[in-house]
Amino acid sequence: MPDRIRVTVRLFASLRERAGTGTVALEVPSATPVGAVWALLPGIGAVEPPAGVRWAVNRAFTLPGAPLADGDEVAIVPPVSGG
Repeated sequence: MPDRIRVTVRLFASLRERAGTGTVALEVPSATPVGAVWALLPGIGAVEPPAGVRWAVNRAFTLPGAPLADGDEVAIVPPVSGG
């Protein structure tokens, strides 16, 4: 198992605006939990994720503690409101 893996993080809506980009490529230790990528994101990682944020790995929703593998695509979907 490699010591480090590469993942792609996709950001949506307000998260995309705050980060200034919709996609971030990261290199992280192997088996990093999906929720840990938040702290590594430019422009948004210094604050806690918003309540209700959803995590997906390879287009399937998951829990923030799910481990990542090399080549995974992480999507972070903020809560939405509307009326």
